[in-house]
Amino acid sequence: MIVELVPLNTVHIVWRHVEDYLKATLEKSAGEFNIDHVKAHVVAGLQSLYIALDKDTNKIAGAATVNFINYPNYRLAYVTAMGGKMITNEDNWKKLALLLKQAGATRCHASASDSATRLYESKVGFKKIYNTVERIL
Repeated sequence: MIVELVPLNTVHIVWRHVEDYLKATLEKSAGEFNIDHVKAHVVAGLQSLYIALDKDTNKIAGAATVNFINYPNYRLAYVTAMGGKMITNEDNWKKLALLLKQAGATRCHASASDSATRLYESKVGFKKIYNTVERIL
């Protein structure tokens, strides 16, 4: 796989190839975003879009959107949506991690269901740092 950042000027060209990958993960979220919101954030430059390309077919096999957050002690790459074969193995993760580092990130976080958490832990070495709970007011 080849992992790369999608430049803003080509997001509209690539979007139809990644939309279903991202939509599938957003359906399991707590409703913070829908696919139209994520696209609007990416197009506006508020989030970045990364893709995994299959070397043999030259087709997009996975995608991730990332929001960068600056904290006093580190710059966080927060994965807002990820799907397809983006982090199915350590090699893909290393390629994505290098791009996140090039964007200045020193840490990466993602919210995930229990099953997705196990994927992050087993496939690419993430560790669970806390759970997020909510009560609607």
